[in-house]
Amino acid sequence: MMAAAELAENTEQYWKNGYTVLRGLYSADEIAAFRAECDRLWSLDGLDDDLNLRTEFRRGPDGRFVFDRLDPVLDISPPLNGAATHPALMDALGTILGGSAEILKAKLIRKEPGVNGYAAHQDFLYWKWLDTDPDALCTVVVNLFPSDEQSGGIGFYRGSHQRLLPGPPENPEGDFDPAQLDPSTIEVPALDAGDVLVFHSLAPHFSGPNNSDRPRTVLLPSYCVTDEAGLYQRYYKREVVRRCKEMVGFERYFATLDSVESA
Repeated sequence: MMAAAELAENTEQYWKNGYTVLRGLYSADEIAAFRAECDRLWSLDGLDDDLNLRTEFRRGPDGRFVFDRLDPVLDISPPLNGAATHPALMDALGTILGGSAEILKAKLIRKEPGVNGYAAHQDFLYWKWLDTDPDALCTVVVNLFPSDEQSGGIGFYRGSHQRLLPGPPENPEGDFDPAQLDPSTIEVPALDAGDVLVFHSLAPHFSGPNNSDRPRTVLLPSYCVTDEAGLYQRYYKREVVRRCKEMVGFERYFATLDSVESA
């Protein structure tokens, strides 16, 4: 349990900057157990199946596709479910958000050395369909190893979480153009194993490539202050339909087909 004064400071930082870092929520033994669980998950049969809707691939440093994430993950991992619902974390989120938080979604990402990061975006853009106040939504990053700019840690435009930013003229409903924000406000928090990054659904954020010599492994559950039951199930029922309709996650499968057709 975090001290009240420390949590009050975290809450002030969250609403001022759009993010904050919680420390001391997990013990060293718990973090070691989460790491061991990630190793187990990464060795499961079927994860490298191109048509597995739970997995996703990205281009690695040699141009080949590498296994990038498990999404969803909590339903196949009791230890990581325990991490995402840890009493100390849930108590802290309740204080920061001002209400009882329910899990919306959760994914496990492992960014291998040399793998690129993610372009600047706001999570709320993809959650507008929930018809929920963006202040009620946040994402948590449970760091299982040290994370910084070198390893492709998440960067934020500090204090730019007041509104949903418009996309470029050619795609006004898409992700915003980073040129409209002040680059001097960018901060990439340096985090230790076990540190928990919490950020607002409107916080503009991005990540760079992993230029370190170790994978960057993080658990990313998202939460919503709501009285609605079954929010997690509702999210993933919709997500499965979306992925099938838009062929999301099938990039490696299509690349394989293209190579066969051109042979």
